Amino acid sequence: MADRSAPIKIAPPPWTCHYEAYIGAFYVSAKSGLPRDVAYEPLEASSAEFTEAGVWKGGLVMIQLLRYMSTPVGPYDEMLLLPGDFDVPGHGSHTRITRIYVNQRDTTYNGRKNWNIPKHIARFEYTGDFSAPPFTVQLFPEDPAIETPFFTASLQHLGFWTPTFPFSSNFLKRLRLPNAMVQPPLPEGEPKDVLCGTKEWYKNTGTIHSPKAKLIWMDLKQPEKGADKAKENWWPGIKRWHLGVWLQDAQLDLGKPEVLKV
Repeated sequence: MADRSAPIKIAPPPWTCHYEAYIGAFYVSAKSGLPRDVAYEPLEASSAEFTEAGVWKGGLVMIQLLRYMSTPVGPYDEMLLLPGDFDVPGHGSHTRITRIYVNQRDTTYNGRKNWNIPKHIARFEYTGDFSAPPFTVQLFPEDPAIETPFFTASLQHLGFWTPTFPFSSNFLKRLRLPNAMVQPPLPEGEPKDVLCGTKEWYKNTGTIHSPKAKLIWMDLKQPEKGADKAKENWWPGIKRWHLGVWLQDAQLDLGKPEVLKV
């Protein structure tokens, strides 16, 4: 869990990060509507500048679970949601991160400040080993008194026979999949020294490489206790199981963002 006593470490871009990740994906239609309580943390949901910044078009939704072993601010775990594409006035259609959680204060501040990434702090609890599926992860609010998770995912092998393959973000260009994110300005929250606000639009383009990727299953079945039937698989209306990819020994290089005039 995040250490509240230490001062925030300031780490401007560029960043080189070494990590392991599980990425689950599914398609949704714009006609289904964007579920705001799934797509946004309450702070960002309260900001019209963030939530009404471009028309949501649906498309490829990605849920990512990451463990960073080495970054400019140290190790941390992360869960993020890219809910498809948004029209950005004057700049075409781009994906964006609308909801993201980490378990460390320094990356929360720097992610928000450097790239408009709307990071918040959460508790990550695991059943099993992150690096050795099958395992389950549950996310809880930072308050240790809260015992009900707001997100649960389980990862399982597609099959032990499944081959590994190299993965690069250059593949995304060839497949015409998202390779850059355009992030609107962020509202300020409390504590202000962690949940900083921003004022400009940023376009972020990074490169990802993994010498060892493998197909996996992501199970989004949520706990039965107190579950909303419409959200039994977290995102309303989707199925339980989703094909994904497991990136091992991965590297992310993320530079200074491009400032956009919107």
